[in-house]
Amino acid sequence: MKVVAHRGYSGLYPENTMLAFNKAVEAGSDEIELDVQLAKDGTVVIIHDEILERLTGVKGAVKDFTIGELRKLNASAGVYGEKFGFNPIPSLEEYFSWVKDTEIVTNIELKNSCYYYEGMEEKVISLIQKYGIEKRIILSSFNHLSLAKCKKICPSIPCGVLTGSYLEGGIGYYIKSNGLDFFHPEINLLSEEIADDCKKHEVEINVWTVNDMGGLIKSKALNCRGVITNYPDVCKAWLSSPSFPPR
Repeated sequence: MKVVAHRGYSGLYPENTMLAFNKAVEAGSDEIELDVQLAKDGTVVIIHDEILERLTGVKGAVKDFTIGELRKLNASAGVYGEKFGFNPIPSLEEYFSWVKDTEIVTNIELKNSCYYYEGMEEKVISLIQKYGIEKRIILSSFNHLSLAKCKKICPSIPCGVLTGSYLEGGIGYYIKSNGLDFFHPEINLLSEEIADDCKKHEVEINVWTVNDMGGLIKSKALNCRGVITNYPDVCKAWLSSPSFPPR
């Protein structure tokens, strides 16, 4: 299974920062998952929450700040204070300029369910093409119409359907019939029935967020393609252990 670093190495370092991404690579991650939104001036920025306060300590929505204003905020201050110093909110282009020289696959979650960012799909795909990394990208979203739009813009980039609520049977059919590629469920929502339906329709599964042995064993038993985890080095160590999975 692929080990996917959730917002970078977010278990020990400030999420969605260049520090967390570098630490994810050092930890041996196969892939990195990150979140994108649009700043007020249309710049694609990497941040999970639509509201800034939890991460930066500053009130307000991401969409109401320009990239220049966002870059002045410390993306780790709200959770870690000054422990990791100053970590600016990265732009997606800053990340691409770094990741293009690695072998890392990047899973980009389009955060466009709470606020719909007009033109986000075009902006993200344009940057992907600019850096020539189409073959090392997965796009994902809880907004499945946004994924359909991505497929119209660039059919070759695989897209993953995110869900945090239970879906009835037929998810594999739903994904494949809409021209999409992966299923990204929350670990507790994944069942043998769903996994079998995905396999039947040649839809691979990347499951989130797997931070314990129980989740890892379940993911392995259901033949998931990847596990999205906050602790990529721990996950890699478990998977490479001769005693995994435990008998």
